[in-house]
Amino acid sequence: MTAPPRTDPASTDVDAGSWRLVVVALVVGVLAASLVRGTLLASYHVPSAQPVPTLEPGDRVLVLTIDRSAGDDAVVLVDDGAAGHSLVPASRADGDVVGTVLLRWWPLSRAGAVTAGSAA
Repeated sequence: MTAPPRTDPASTDVDAGSWRLVVVALVVGVLAASLVRGTLLASYHVPSAQPVPTLEPGDRVLVLTIDRSAGDDAVVLVDDGAAGHSLVPASRADGDVVGTVLLRWWPLSRAGAVTAGSAA
């Protein structure tokens, strides 16, 4: 008795290789996203009324953590020590500046750039 011939011996190798490629791409993507999130950008939720009139409770902003020196019309995230973090106009920043607010991304109806407005 003889075994039936294999009709497509390469199909198993291609399937295994394509799954490995997908897994490697996912791992690299997650690592890259973690690196960007941890070192360049941070999302901040505005918990209550802030001294910046353009922000409201519930807003979500994107903070560029590598930019700690901003112009007077910019909004910065400041570490207040035990009190936590707060968003203030750059001209009134008294604590350790964590980063500069890049944009408001939530709610979508008010998404866009954030400036200090009349509070500066």
